[in-house]
Amino acid sequence: MRSGWLGKSTSSPEETMQLGQKFSSYIEEGDVYALNGNLGTGKTTFIKGVLMGLNYSNIVTSPTFTLVNEYNSKFSIIHIDCYREASLDRWIKLGINDYMNEKNIVFIEWADKIDSLLPSDTINLEFVYKNQLCRKIFIK
Repeated sequence: MRSGWLGKSTSSPEETMQLGQKFSSYIEEGDVYALNGNLGTGKTTFIKGVLMGLNYSNIVTSPTFTLVNEYNSKFSIIHIDCYREASLDRWIKLGINDYMNEKNIVFIEWADKIDSLLPSDTINLEFVYKNQLCRKIFIK
């Protein structure tokens, strides 16, 4: 990840997507991002913005039920959601380690559930609910 991104508080889903769009200019191939925060803190909305920033024009959905979504944009983006599956063995069988390579950029929601499988250089993004509209998004 290129240096310089500081995070910010947002006060609407649109602002969260705009922040993701700006964040997209800092990401690099091989990056793995752990997105941690409670339900409704804007993790998927942020990723929608990242993909907008990478000129991806198709629908972006949460992989809560599919577990993994792959997007081919300026970079190969892998969007993983561990909310419904915390079994490390299952993730290994699904090939999670194959996604984390020098070509992909991987975003993992609820990554704390599979912390022991993550590379040591994983970048932690925290999503904090401040009130009904306000979210604070920052690197931890």
